[in-house]
This record gives sequence, structure tokens and C-alpha cells, in this order.
Amino acid sequence: MTYKTPTIEEFGELAQQLPEKIPYLKMLVLFGSRATGKTHANSDWDFAALYDEQLREESCRGFAWFEVPGLVGEIFNINSDKIDMVELNRGTPLLNYHVARDGKLLYEKEPGEFLNFQRQAWKTYADTAKFRKAQQRSIELWLQRWGV
Repeated sequence: MTYKTPTIEEFGELAQQLPEKIPYLKMLVLFGSRATGKTHANSDWDFAALYDEQLREESCRGFAWFEVPGLVGEIFNINSDKIDMVELNRGTPLLNYHVARDGKLLYEKEPGEFLNFQRQAWKTYADTAKFRKAQQRSIELWLQRWGV
């Protein structure tokens, strides 16, 4: 099968199929090198999804949530082997911050969902700065102790 790389504009049009295929999807964001334009020949596709957890529990039986990268690949005409999918519901403050900062919104079920996510991600990132600094200092001390 041949895959043609879609443009961001084409993503927007194709994303209209998402609610039918993934009814529990609240938001889908492209992030990483494809969103920033810093791609290379082997760049993968990084997608971040926000789910309605209650609807997801009702909709997904067994391991059905593993179908999401395949469905996204099918909709956007991307080889699913090249897709990395992260769940924003379970994302770390650092990951969510990068998605909020650099991500390109492809789909949101409710207008303003991405803006609300960005606000919360930035707030959480700021609130956890002291922990990242303490962790960095601890690592630096450990490296010094071991002469690295």
C-alpha cells in the first residue's frame, strides 16, 4: 500500500471521520517533529489523544483501545507502524506541556477543548517545576559522586 503524506489542511478535513470511528475521542493533536516541521526521512507520527474515559469504558471491550493507531492511520492514510499514540489523560506534566506548546490541533469534540487542555497543562507544568529542579539537582549530585 502506498501512503501519501497529508497536509495539515487535509488532516482537518479527514478528521471529520474520527467521531464515527472513535466515538470516545475528545481531542486529537499532532505533536513532535511533524508538528514543528523538524522532520527527517524516518520521522514517525506522534499523536496525542484525550478520551472521554466513561464513554471509552462503555465502548471498548477487551483490548479494543489498541485499535486506535490503526484507525488513525486508516483515516489519515498513514502507515500505522509509523504512528506513536500517547494518552493525554495519563500524560506526565512534561509531555502534556510539550503537546500544549507545540501541538497542532486536528480534532476537538467540543470547541475550546484544546484551549482548556493548554491552560491546564501549562499550570501543572509550572506547579511541578520545583520537583523537576530537585530531580535534576539529585541527578547532578549522583553523577558528580560517580565522577561522570
